[in-house]
Amino acid sequence: MKSLDKSESKKQSEYQEQRSEQTGDKTSTVTIEAWLYRIGLLLPLLFVMVWNGYHYLAEHSVLFRMPCVLHALTGYYCPGCGGTRAVEALLRFQVLRSFVYHPVVVYGAGVYVWFMLSHTIDVLAACAGKCERHVGMRWHPKWLWLAVLILLANCLIKNGALFFLNLDLLNTAFFQ
Repeated sequence: MKSLDKSESKKQSEYQEQRSEQTGDKTSTVTIEAWLYRIGLLLPLLFVMVWNGYHYLAEHSVLFRMPCVLHALTGYYCPGCGGTRAVEALLRFQVLRSFVYHPVVVYGAGVYVWFMLSHTIDVLAACAGKCERHVGMRWHPKWLWLAVLILLANCLIKNGALFFLNLDLLNTAFFQ
């Protein structure tokens, strides 16, 4: 039993050394991934609580559903416009509609599912004693930079269509 524990700890330390060589950081990568996984486990519960509170306030308060200030003043969309509608559409499994409303929501949901599934496989494999290969998605800033690029492209495309083509992508009859 002790030899198995030693071989597992040796594999784990080799893995951590390999990760630190790839990222140039000796401590933060594995820790960040572990914390992200723990937070990801609580995220569905938090989401349900916030979503129910949002709908309760939206039904019982006139002031809660205020329009976007930038859109009300200029007629153009801010980078966050369409996010709530995108989440509502995604929860109804209308992925195309959600993507048109706000592509970052679909991207975020995909990254979240991929991250959580891959790390759950890692956890289950470790529990079964088969922790030879790590398949969990690793943290890298490129995932955030890609989300920022999608956010900016979304804003530019929607406002470009509104300005140049007089086409309001969030309020077209096709998606109502």
